[in-house]
Amino acid sequence: MSDITLRFAIEMVLVGVATGIISASLGLGGGIVMVPAFLQFVPGIDVNTAKGSSLFIIIFVSALNAWQEKRRDPHSNWKLALTLATWSVIGGYAGGWATGLMPNRVVAAIFVVFLLTTSVRTFLFKPGPKQKHNTRHAYLLGIAIGLATGIVSGATGTGGGAVLVPLVLMYGLVTNERAVALSNTVMVATSAAGALAHFMAMKTTTLAWTSGQLCFALAPLVFIGALAGSQLGLRVNRWLTLPRRRVVMGIMLFLVATRLVYEVIAPNS
Repeated sequence: MSDITLRFAIEMVLVGVATGIISASLGLGGGIVMVPAFLQFVPGIDVNTAKGSSLFIIIFVSALNAWQEKRRDPHSNWKLALTLATWSVIGGYAGGWATGLMPNRVVAAIFVVFLLTTSVRTFLFKPGPKQKHNTRHAYLLGIAIGLATGIVSGATGTGGGAVLVPLVLMYGLVTNERAVALSNTVMVATSAAGALAHFMAMKTTTLAWTSGQLCFALAPLVFIGALAGSQLGLRVNRWLTLPRRRVVMGIMLFLVATRLVYEVIAPNS
């Protein structure tokens, strides 16, 4: 990391572009791209550090996209976002702490299972219409979804949007048009909790500019790319009807999971 080549810089910027597009258009945070990409392109990085670094970057990418969506649609459900964020912080810290103690191969396997399961569920789920839940019911749903989002975020380094978006649509908590804005808002808090857990964990790589399981050197290049990618992602989000969103999310999750098996798990068998 102390000798960054032009090729490596371009690779990280392109990873950032993909991250920005995915975050702004699907509300997935971009970790599904960053974690496998870091493992492939960053020499000496391990799964836990790739995961922690991804969560750290998602904080800023999600904050950017949430701010841009807020400007476009100021009528956000801040009460629901606060409930989800509060409980996702608890789950995010727990997930990040637990997987930080696990071997790299186990963490990679968890990540693959998560991606494949979410891919299948995304293809098959049938979301209900926007519903008027009573206050208690909505609050309990927010707690459950927030915890699930946080745990998955901390455990996989994805930000948790791949869990949050299908669930809030499935239970009719938000419309398709506002799901991405809600997801990005919540992921700021979720990713921060997971990143903190990795920052406090034992260092597992010799990479420079690394504290705990966070490699800070990756953030600037990826975020530069994300700035450009998020603009395109916002346009894609307006084009994504719910049926289109389901297909795009499902295919993307499946392809990333397949590549991760080939790149990380299979060579160690």
